[in-house]
Amino acid sequence: MARVSALLSFSLTLLVFLHGYAAQHSQQGQQGQQGQQAQQAQFPNECQLDQLNALEPTHVLKSEGGRIEVWDHHAPQLRCSGVSFVRYVIENKGLYLPSYLNTAKLSFVASGRGLMGRVIPGCAETFQDSSVFQPRGGSQFGEGQEEQEEQGQQGQGHQGRGQHGQGQQGRGQQGQGQQEQEQRQQGQGFRDMHQKVEHIRKGDTIATLPGVAEWFYNEGQQPLVIVAVMDLASHQNQLDRNPRPFYLAGNNQEGQKWIEGREQQPQNNILSGFAPEVIAQAFKINLKTAQQLQNQQDNRGNIVRVQGQFGVIRPPLRGQRPQEEGTNGLEETVCSQRVTENLDDPSRADVYKPHLGYISTLNSFDLPILQQIRLSALRGSIRQNAMVLPQWNANANAILYVTNGEAQVQVVNDNGDRVFDGQVSQGQLIAIPQGFPVVKTAINNQFEWIEFKTNANAQINSLAGRTSVLRGLPLEVITNGFQVSLEEARKIKFNTLETTLTHSSGLSSHGGPRMVVE
Repeated sequence: MARVSALLSFSLTLLVFLHGYAAQHSQQGQQGQQGQQAQQAQFPNECQLDQLNALEPTHVLKSEGGRIEVWDHHAPQLRCSGVSFVRYVIENKGLYLPSYLNTAKLSFVASGRGLMGRVIPGCAETFQDSSVFQPRGGSQFGEGQEEQEEQGQQGQGHQGRGQHGQGQQGRGQQGQGQQEQEQRQQGQGFRDMHQKVEHIRKGDTIATLPGVAEWFYNEGQQPLVIVAVMDLASHQNQLDRNPRPFYLAGNNQEGQKWIEGREQQPQNNILSGFAPEVIAQAFKINLKTAQQLQNQQDNRGNIVRVQGQFGVIRPPLRGQRPQEEGTNGLEETVCSQRVTENLDDPSRADVYKPHLGYISTLNSFDLPILQQIRLSALRGSIRQNAMVLPQWNANANAILYVTNGEAQVQVVNDNGDRVFDGQVSQGQLIAIPQGFPVVKTAINNQFEWIEFKTNANAQINSLAGRTSVLRGLPLEVITNGFQVSLEEARKIKFNTLETTLTHSSGLSSHGGPRMVVE
């Protein structure tokens, strides 16, 4: 009897547990469904792209040494692609102050030349003051300062010999001398060291990981123009789909206009959010210097103008690279990994035709860091009347930015509708969604563009040409699918022998295929 009672009690307990679990599971399902509906309500019809447009900047943030131009990432085609786009215009002797982002970034130097520095937390300062890496035309720390250092050291040496002739003055003076030596090392006699600095020039593509602080300096006479795409939909972005630059120095008087719902107010650097006393304690400095780190009375913006010589340690333009110490594996991977590749060199082109132009691609096989940020790039330069055969990105969205010239572009969606048919010119961009076929035709002497793609190894499929999808179909499929004769089906398959670039006026008037070498 007791055994029956125990079994009944266990059955009732199990029934109550299962009922509670089912109710909780149902509630979680309802909450998940409500969350999904809320997310859909937040981004209604996010990827219903019935019409594409050539986009231009919507926000311009002016600074003392240049400006930052921001595209509206809420525009349907950018929001669908999950990216934002920005253009930095840095004037001569302009310094874009260090900042980091909440997501990965892929940049392209559209024009100009300058310097770039990155600071990766936990990595050593591998650039140290040495005559091997002196900049052209001066010392590291400004004209004449190194000479003053040598004179000061010689004077201190003579003074030391004089004191030695007078005899030792005791341990107290030795301690004072040691203290003075430490002060000299921290003052005029201090030699700088910092993390890697690189020369950048037109055509360089730069990969940046989230949280890595980055700065740029224009040492040329022409503006240094850098365009960049930020992957807001990346797994590395743990926040919302808004680009959030965190400035280590400087300020932005207009604030982050692009973040919906945020009150429009100046955006200061992150140090300004701490109490000055905390900063003074952390850096072991006085309160006045701590307040200067907060840029409280500084209205120069995020791009400032450097006064005098910009004395940073940098390698020569071409030649040996600095030897980086450390063999623990960290310096060999994270700290010293290559982040730049130049795409304006025709000798590295993937497709090259002297009378038409060239196309270069950059993926994780060329630049391994792209595997981490899951972005890649394509650089194109074509001449007048050259055409890029119709193609689509199989596994990525593409952000096409025009760096020079004009082109006629057509884009078709999955419904067979022409969602874009117009000209794009320098400074404009157009987002081309995954799978949407696109054709580009140059309409002036030179059309140049850069495409940022949301995949580390973006794949392109072609509609026409030697490696196209139609070339791979049997003739019987073409004749029945398009209701054409066998002769016309052969022309469709074999008349275009190029793979990527062709003449836009290259209509065949002969029955056989054209012999073109690519």
